[in-house]
Amino acid sequence: MGQTAPYHYRKKMMAYTLITPWLNQTYGIDQSNYSTQYARLAGKQFIGGTVDGNIPISLTDIPRGVSLLINGTTVTATQTPSQDDLAAANYYYLGGHEYTISDYEATVLINAGYGDYVTPV
Repeated sequence: MGQTAPYHYRKKMMAYTLITPWLNQTYGIDQSNYSTQYARLAGKQFIGGTVDGNIPISLTDIPRGVSLLINGTTVTATQTPSQDDLAAANYYYLGGHEYTISDYEATVLINAGYGDYVTPV
């Protein structure tokens, strides 16, 4: 009869693609306030834009990746993970990237509400 693959092999079977979430973000500023980090990132002043991407995309919006940190079956989304956050996670997916993930990892993400970002291969 057939043998069951060792656990470490089964966990690494590649069955899904994960494309991490992202948000369109900018902070609108006025002529007297050129200090917002996103305005500095683009090298120009922004008039309009959004904090959460809830208005139609404009040239002032910058797509920013959202990283997913996994501890057991708990998934935490963050835009600014620290080195300590990454080191403390069982595993993580940095925002703005595409990953091939196992059945188990896909199940954790789907059960945590991130099913829209997981696609069977």
